[in-house]
Amino acid sequence: MKITVYYEDKNHPTTIDVPDADCQIWIEDDYQRRLSAAEDKSSVTRRTAQEIMDEDYNKPTFNSHQRETRRHVSLDALDPRGDTLVGSSNVESDVFKEHYADLRLAISQLKPKQRDLIKKVFWEDVKQVEVAKAEGVSEAAIAQRMAVIYKRLKRFLTEEK
Repeated sequence: MKITVYYEDKNHPTTIDVPDADCQIWIEDDYQRRLSAAEDKSSVTRRTAQEIMDEDYNKPTFNSHQRETRRHVSLDALDPRGDTLVGSSNVESDVFKEHYADLRLAISQLKPKQRDLIKKVFWEDVKQVEVAKAEGVSEAAIAQRMAVIYKRLKRFLTEEK
């Protein structure tokens, strides 16, 4: 039986071939588990292997990935000409040096705490949730700080020189 697995992109799924006997064991185990937990036992039906995969694994994993990637600003959002950097192995060579210099200058004009937050989130890949816990503040406070940083960077990068 073929089962489709999604992770980052629903447009590029991975299909795995699972023996039918293994799928039947999985289906029966899922059915028995849901049956024992259900209040109305007559409403519980057997799901297909793909339905189990979608509901229990694909959907939560995909949603979690989407939630995590939404919090980052796309690099091409900072590129005034809309050039894309996707798939680039050497970002610095793809971005005109003057634009890179402008971004560095804009970041240098941020407050020290703002620069530290940018460094943690984008260079050290620390999640905003972890930053909030470490600083003893709410996730919303970190999100607000990031919004202020984005606004300041945008102002620095779009102002006439």
